[in-house]
Amino acid sequence: MRSMRLSPEAIVPGVSSLRRPGTRMTEAAAIAERPPRKPRAKRQPPTVRRQDLLAITVSCLARLGPRGATGREICRQAGVSHGLLRHYFQKPDNLLFETYELLCDQLITHLEEQVGEIGTTPWAALSRFFQAAFSKEWASADVIGAWMAFWQLARGREDFAIVSARFNARQRALMERIVRQLPGAGQAVPIVDSIAVLSAVLDGLWIEFYLSEERTPKDRCIALCEVTAKRLFCA
Repeated sequence: MRSMRLSPEAIVPGVSSLRRPGTRMTEAAAIAERPPRKPRAKRQPPTVRRQDLLAITVSCLARLGPRGATGREICRQAGVSHGLLRHYFQKPDNLLFETYELLCDQLITHLEEQVGEIGTTPWAALSRFFQAAFSKEWASADVIGAWMAFWQLARGREDFAIVSARFNARQRALMERIVRQLPGAGQAVPIVDSIAVLSAVLDGLWIEFYLSEERTPKDRCIALCEVTAKRLFCA
């Protein structure tokens, strides 16, 4: 029995159907038969890639905490090389620090914009403040989880502690501007103490909402903040 040799057509079915018997495929024809190349993905601008790293850092901190959110893990989640992180931030600590600064600035700006003009309706302004704090954007699991990680860093790192203190001062100043317009402000409890209590209640309910949205839904958190404010500022 004569031995049979397998041709390329036998290994790759369908190739023979594209050429006539007895002819050899030219180089041009071979190129024409190749599947079209996928277009290269457009390279993102540097500012976009930088912002992507900051956003991924928030997510990593929420899930893994400050110890688990290493530079390599952040890069792995972002799908970029570790060299890109070094290019933009030099080291992971700088990325964490800048992410915290950005979160603080964005949150306080969000609160100020949502409160708007206090005018003659300070209770409505205070309600807008609470609603802004529990908005979908700022009371998400990623944001609150990352915030809790940053609180841990602020306890042991002076640079993070300075950012935390600056944010708290701005937030309390905003609350004070609203509270001073309330009719009973400062009568039962000094304003400074009242704001400290209200701020602590807000932080506590933020964590409670993070732990169980079903147990303490957003509307209940806002209502409890408003009840606390009325107990403090209604003489």
